[in-house]
Amino acid sequence: YGFCIGLNRKRNSNDFVIKETLSGTTGGGNATMGSESSNRPTIHSLDDLSPEELHPKATSHRYIVSPPSDLKPISLVTCETTVGYLHIVVHPSWAPLGAERFLNMVETKYFSSKVALMRCVKGFLCQFGIAGIPEYNKSYNGRKHSLQDDTNWLPEGPTHRTNELGVKRFSKGFLAYAGGGKNSRSNQFIVALKDNERLGGGSPWEVPWGELVGKESFATLDSIYTGYGEKGPSQGRLSREGSSDSIQKEFPRLDYILGCTLVDSR
Repeated sequence: YGFCIGLNRKRNSNDFVIKETLSGTTGGGNATMGSESSNRPTIHSLDDLSPEELHPKATSHRYIVSPPSDLKPISLVTCETTVGYLHIVVHPSWAPLGAERFLNMVETKYFSSKVALMRCVKGFLCQFGIAGIPEYNKSYNGRKHSLQDDTNWLPEGPTHRTNELGVKRFSKGFLAYAGGGKNSRSNQFIVALKDNERLGGGSPWEVPWGELVGKESFATLDSIYTGYGEKGPSQGRLSREGSSDSIQKEFPRLDYILGCTLVDSR
């Protein structure tokens, strides 16, 4: 994109710096957007967002509690997918370690490897993060590369699935990590496709570090193909093959992230 604003951020020693050798996407799959389309993102800086999108507070329809105040700079990241653009505001004050890992992955062009939206369950969530080029996963494999858990700012337990206004705990468009135990966050993520009352209720990896903003993002979110559900390509196969031609032939409607760009930060 022509609107990237670079940041001088110290990289973690575990973050693998990827050379940007790709032009567009790898392999086949769905029709791509960006340079091959007249479509362009509608959000170009943090100035395009409302105060509520920049620094959200609990309302009668969203956020079961007010998120932590932004004591650190927030960032706008735009991800191009096979069905449109996702604009993400990253809030380091919500989950410092999780936010930093994601931003480092963006800066090193990890998502330009064509990352499959591999487990998208209608009305629930979409899981993604395994690189389209298997080599890119190496810096995230194994417990030694996993992140320590951030403190969960969402109220936990079954008594806090909704509040007195009926607002569910994990809002549509929240982003967190996928995981499997204490200090298990690595390179896989989830985004909520609908408001959800169970996510974020005690699993330490599910603390949100950012969220989608803008009508364009939610239109894209609603367009992601969910027909494969739990029967998409397995994590093991994606780790071995990446976004291979055989996977794209077997799962022709699978959607992908084609790249993510750091747009703005302040």
